[in-house]
Amino acid sequence: MGAKNISIPESVYERLKDEKRDDESFGDAIDRLLNSRPLGEFWGAWSEETADRAREAIRGGRERSNEKIAERYR
Repeated sequence: MGAKNISIPESVYERLKDEKRDDESFGDAIDRLLNSRPLGEFWGAWSEETADRAREAIRGGRERSNEKIAERYR
């Protein structure tokens, strides 16, 4: 695989450095960031029925978790 040198402003470099994980190169970080999709792209992807089922499942999971916590720390 070849390599290219690019010029970026210092402010962009600092932001990239902050985003880069310890176990990845700058190239790996750029690749990961370019391949990530913003959550906004998923807005409206579910029908209202699917969203309601998901909300109910989340509520149920939270209730079960709260019950387990309450039982454990009585």
